[in-house]
Amino acid sequence: MMDWKKRITKISFKLHGWLGLAAGLFFLLYGLSGSLLVFRHELDRYFNPELHRLVPGEKKIPADELYRMVLHSHPNLKKLVLHDFPRDRYDSYEFMLYKRQQKVTDNYLYYVFVDPYSGKILREGGYDQFSPSFLRWLYTLHYSLQLGIPGMLLSGIIGLVMLLSLFTGAIIYRKHFWKALRFKAGLNFKSYSTGISSLHRIVGVWALLFNIILFFTGFWMLREYFSPSMWSLPKQQANYEVPANIDSLVARACKNIPGFVPIAVNIPTVKGADILLRGHMPQTTNVLLQGKASGITFDVQTGEMKGKTVIDEQGLSDRFEYMAYELHAGAFGGDILKWIYVIFGLTPGFLSVSGALLWLKRKKR
Repeated sequence: MMDWKKRITKISFKLHGWLGLAAGLFFLLYGLSGSLLVFRHELDRYFNPELHRLVPGEKKIPADELYRMVLHSHPNLKKLVLHDFPRDRYDSYEFMLYKRQQKVTDNYLYYVFVDPYSGKILREGGYDQFSPSFLRWLYTLHYSLQLGIPGMLLSGIIGLVMLLSLFTGAIIYRKHFWKALRFKAGLNFKSYSTGISSLHRIVGVWALLFNIILFFTGFWMLREYFSPSMWSLPKQQANYEVPANIDSLVARACKNIPGFVPIAVNIPTVKGADILLRGHMPQTTNVLLQGKASGITFDVQTGEMKGKTVIDEQGLSDRFEYMAYELHAGAFGGDILKWIYVIFGLTPGFLSVSGALLWLKRKKR
């Protein structure tokens, strides 16, 4: 029995080392970029006051008019989303455009900020552009390495590699778990290698559950790119303009469902699809289902309400789809939780660097 355990530990030790070396740079990249992206929205507003501290005018232009202006000036879209309504009278509208790719490596996300008083486009650009929006560029780098569909598949594979690395690490250090969690596993700085080894072990144990959640949810959100159907490019075609009035359907939703908070509007650019108003339902109390998890569908011709989806009433699989993003991004709590995500989000990078140093030390010996 002991020989079997030793054999499993030996195999796990080799796998753990090779997996860390093969994907260590990716672990470092995802950890650093993910930690920075935790405060993406706050940083974006802080560094771009010209988009969020406008001089209010006498009258706002209807969102419907702004939608049609953006649609006409940006052809060949596969989807258009009114991504964010202004938070206050000083804020702008943000539209997110999904472009039709020419190649599988193309980025498809594009942003447009519009002044609600003048109708002027304040800023626009692709998520593949380092400037003027570094955080949007970093966001795309984080989940697709700026490589389009192949990058999303690679990121999903790296997520699985990290999970296997965590599993083998748990086998190797299983005897140290309880000591580390009780702060009984002291740091040993008798030598350079023992200091790095003890740090690697303790940090690995404490960050194990967090990293399992982080990399599993990352893989889960990208799993669809393992399917060949996701690699087929959309046909190039003209934009479809919906006849329904966007402002009217938002007002109708708020009137018919007291307490509903509209957040975003998915507006189709091809015939045959409904308008989807996404937002927060008053009965939703689960912290992992906050934000725009629920939705109301409208007829594109008349703007009449066709149905509503309350996330609390959906099956576990539907609820988990949304919860996976919240768990991955740390978007379900306040600033304290976000700082926890920042700190623990740096651990994959630390473990990859410390693991590589230990491997080099053994190789040298």
